[in-house]
Amino acid sequence: MSQTHGRHDLKSELERSADYLRTLRDDIRVQLHLGKLDARGEWERLAPRLEKVLEDAKRDLSEATREAVAEVTEAAKRLRQRVP
Repeated sequence: MSQTHGRHDLKSELERSADYLRTLRDDIRVQLHLGKLDARGEWERLAPRLEKVLEDAKRDLSEATREAVAEVTEAAKRLRQRVP
């Protein structure tokens, strides 16, 4: 696999992951707004990390970014699962 092809694959993966992470973020925000989520403190800690990772995914095509996206995505999924 060429380096260019590998970067394209990583870019595509990061774009898909970032889209999913945005969906998780929006779901959590709706639940917070509706008052159905009692984990506001956890969200307040996660939100800045989530936004930073989304910014990094736009411009930093690296393994470190991929790992950060995966970590924040898992944290967001766990938080969303706490919604009744």
